[in-house]
Amino acid sequence: MAAYMALIQRTNRKSLDHVEVQVTITDSSPGRQTWSGEFLSRSADGILPNERLALTFDSGQKGMARVSETHFDSRKPEATLVHITGTGPLA
Repeated sequence: MAAYMALIQRTNRKSLDHVEVQVTITDSSPGRQTWSGEFLSRSADGILPNERLALTFDSGQKGMARVSETHFDSRKPEATLVHITGTGPLA
């Protein structure tokens, strides 16, 4: 997994800036790739499963993703771990 800083734009127009995203890119076949990742979000942001996100990484790459699941830890109520799956290639 590689770590990138990203701007995450949500469909509700509440963007998250300077978020560290751990990303895994897999070449599924020649010329095709899939990617997934995870990041920590403030629980107050209220990110929900199946939400669509637009990510712009500090490397200049962009991609669309869907939230596959979220993990709330009651021992750390201020943060939620968000898992995402790319819905297309990173460009």
